[in-house]
Amino acid sequence: MIYRILMLFSLGCFRWLVKRDNSLRDGISPALWIPTIWVMVISSRPLSMWLGFGGGTSTMEGSPLDGLFFLVCIIAAFVVLARRRLNWSIVISQNWPVFLFYFYLLISILWANSTPVSFKRWFKEFGNIVILLVILTEKNPQQALRAVFVRCAYLMLPLSVVFIRWFPDRGRFYSSNGGGGEFVGVAMQKNSLGALVLVCGLIVLWDWIELRREQRPSREMRTQRMIRFGLLLICVYLFHMCNSATSMVCFGIGAVIIGATRLPFLRQRLRLLGVIAVAVVLAFCICDQMFGIKQDVVGSLGRDMTFTGRTDVWRELLGLKTDPLFGVGFMSFWDDMQYRSKLPYWVSSSAHNGYLEEYIAGGRVAIFFLVVMLLATAFRINNRLMSDGDYGVVRFAIFAITVVANFSESNFACMTPLGFLFLLAAIGHAEAVVESQPASRNDQIAEDQIAEEESKSHRGAIRPAIF
Repeated sequence: MIYRILMLFSLGCFRWLVKRDNSLRDGISPALWIPTIWVMVISSRPLSMWLGFGGGTSTMEGSPLDGLFFLVCIIAAFVVLARRRLNWSIVISQNWPVFLFYFYLLISILWANSTPVSFKRWFKEFGNIVILLVILTEKNPQQALRAVFVRCAYLMLPLSVVFIRWFPDRGRFYSSNGGGGEFVGVAMQKNSLGALVLVCGLIVLWDWIELRREQRPSREMRTQRMIRFGLLLICVYLFHMCNSATSMVCFGIGAVIIGATRLPFLRQRLRLLGVIAVAVVLAFCICDQMFGIKQDVVGSLGRDMTFTGRTDVWRELLGLKTDPLFGVGFMSFWDDMQYRSKLPYWVSSSAHNGYLEEYIAGGRVAIFFLVVMLLATAFRINNRLMSDGDYGVVRFAIFAITVVANFSESNFACMTPLGFLFLLAAIGHAEAVVESQPASRNDQIAEDQIAEEESKSHRGAIRPAIF
C-alpha cells in the first residue's frame, strides 16, 4: 500500500516538474512522449516487471506484454514520421554505415538457432532508430533530446534513491555470483543503474550548462538551474551506491570533454577535438608501455586487472570457438544450449564487452561493419563540430564514452540506454517536412485583412506611376 502511494506521489511530482520544464522549451510536441517512455523502459525494467503481470515463461518466448509495448511504440513512431513526411532516402544515404551494420545483423538471423526469435529481437533493436528519429524530426531537435532525458531523470533518479533507501526488496538485489548485495534502484542490476545515471547525468549536465547561458535572469530560470544541479548531486550519490566503475569513468570523460570546450582556446578550434582525443589515447598507451600506468588507474577505481572477473568471462567465451567469420546469429548465443552447457555457471548472459558480443553474434564480418560504422561516425561528428556547436560537442562526448564503455559492457545493438544514445548521436540530424496545421478562422480573417491592406497600399503606391 505504501509502495503504491509512493508511486502515485512520484508521478505527481514528475508531472509538476515536466509541466514547468515544458514552459522553458520551444519546438517540442506531445509526440515526444513516445521516445520518453521508450527510454524510461529500456533504462530501468521491463514493463511487465513494473506492472507485475504479463511476463513470459522463458527467455526464448519473452514477455507478451513487453513485446506488445515495443510494437505499439514502434508503430506509433512510424505514424509520427509518416505525418512529418520524413525523407527516408536521405536519412539512409547519409547514415549508410549505421544501416549497413544493422542490415548485416538482420541477415545473421538466418543462421541463428531460432530465426523467428532472433528476428523479433532485431526488430525491437532496430526500433531504436525509428524512435530516435521522432526526436530528430522535432522543430527543435536539441531541445527535444534534452527534454527526453531530463524527463527520464526527473522520475528515474529520485525513484532509484527511494528504492535503495526505503524499499530494499525492490532497490537492492543479491548477486548470484557470491551472494554480494547490489544497489540497483529502478534498474535490473548495478551496472544497468550505472548506465541509467550515465546517460541521464550527461544530458542533464548539458542542459544545466545551457540554462546557465540563458539571458533571462528570472526566478523560474534560477529554480530550473537548481533542479538540474540537484539531479547532478543525485547522480553522484547513485554512482557511489552502485559502484559501477565503467559508468563513473565514462561520465568523467564526457564531463571533461563538455567542460573543456568552454575554454576560449578550444572553443574557437573545435575541429581539433578529434586530434586531441587521438593524441590523449596515444599518450596513454605510450605511458602505459613505459610506466604501466593502466594498473594504477584500474587500482584507483578499486578494481584489479581482471576487471572484476571480466577477463575470465572473455577467456571462456573465446574458448568456445564459435564461427569466426559469421558468428552464431544475432542475439541467439545466450539461448543456445549447445554453447551455454559448456560455460561455467558464473558466466552470465552478457559478454561484458560490446566488441566481443558482436564477434560472437556476427563474427569478423560483424566486427568489420562495426568498425566502418564507428570510423564513419567519428569523421562525421568531427567534421560537423563547428557547425553543430554545443550539440556537436555532446555528440562527440557520447561517441567517446560509447567506445570506452564497450570495452567492459555490451552496448552495441543490445537495447541499452547508452546504445540508444549512441545511435542518436551517430545519426545526429534528420530531414523532415512537417505538415502545417490548418489555421483557425480568426487567424485566417486576420491574415486576409493584412493581405487586403498590403494590396491597397501597393495599388496606391503604383497608381501615380501608371497615370
